Amino acid sequence: MRLALLLVLAACHGAALPALPSKGGPVWIEVQSEHFTVWTDAPRTRISKLVREMEHLRQVVLGVGFAGTRIEGRSFVLALRDGEEVGVFVPEQFVAFAFYGGALRQPGIVLPADANENDIVTHELVHVISFNVIRNQPRWFAEGLAGFFETVNVDPDTSNGDVGQPNKNIVARLRITPPTPVAKMFGCDAYACMDDMFYATAWAMFSYLANTHPNELIEFSRRIDELPAGQWMQAWTENFPKLAPSELDHQIRKWLAYGKHTVWKFDVKLQEWPVTERVLRDADVYAARALLRERFRKVGEPQPSELAAALAADPTHLIANLVKVEYTKSIDVALAKRIAAAHPDDWRAWWLVALGASWQGDEARAAWTQACALPDSPRDWCKR
Repeated sequence: MRLALLLVLAACHGAALPALPSKGGPVWIEVQSEHFTVWTDAPRTRISKLVREMEHLRQVVLGVGFAGTRIEGRSFVLALRDGEEVGVFVPEQFVAFAFYGGALRQPGIVLPADANENDIVTHELVHVISFNVIRNQPRWFAEGLAGFFETVNVDPDTSNGDVGQPNKNIVARLRITPPTPVAKMFGCDAYACMDDMFYATAWAMFSYLANTHPNELIEFSRRIDELPAGQWMQAWTENFPKLAPSELDHQIRKWLAYGKHTVWKFDVKLQEWPVTERVLRDADVYAARALLRERFRKVGEPQPSELAAALAADPTHLIANLVKVEYTKSIDVALAKRIAAAHPDDWRAWWLVALGASWQGDEARAAWTQACALPDSPRDWCKR
């Protein structure tokens, strides 16, 4: 198995959505492994293979890059049947898209299930995996980390592999065009400034640090996970006091021209995880589509029709209500309690109860206690 990573432009999309299961459309199922929850309308055989590959990739990325780090939470995967269906929701330049937080309140990804060993899908999966280890990642770090793992090779039969092989397309681009200045990389926090050279330079920055300052890079990763969002420069100053942006520019150019690039060999014992499966309902399909509509909505867009349909079919649907709250910023506490009664093992249901109680009083405190007793609850929220 070869899992690679590269972000490129997708082909143009534009297709109608498949019909609902009750209207003759494809069957939707939920497949759960130890670390991933997958909702899909793709064939079961493809999803079984995808779940196995995701679990293997997770073991490699965490074993090689984050050994000994505290890891929490699950990842939610919407594996739509093909790229055309993904393109109904996702902006044209993306084939797959990973995200953190928002309505779902956990790392998630939407991807085309028919992408066989697709570089872009692997890229986004690395993001999802790392979001459960390092929160508050600046853009350059997130893309550099994913870029570093884009050429991961692992043989599932022998568990042998390597990581750190330079991507030929990125190297070729950097030979033609100088890296983007580090000061500009540090200041980029929106997709508008993330062009091809941003991704190439992010790879160069992360790879340079991994090869020349590996211990400092590990400590930097730990610190940005600890610090509040937007304060990662404090971690940079603590761990790289001599690498001001202009100096890092110079060192990266020198390393690209003359430096040593290590390819790390590894032997990871790949674990096979059991999976469970259940058939999803129309309400789940509506909720999944509403989630994607909300994720990629433009400013001022109204609530999608799929959201109303999901809640009409199941007023206590957890994901649908989480999406609703992204629009309303509030929820009736009585409704939130009914949602928690329907989903007592999901911390997000209790989060809704605390929100409904306006984060005040015994009711909110009891909901917080209940949520934080569950295994997937976020440690930053539970520290309050």
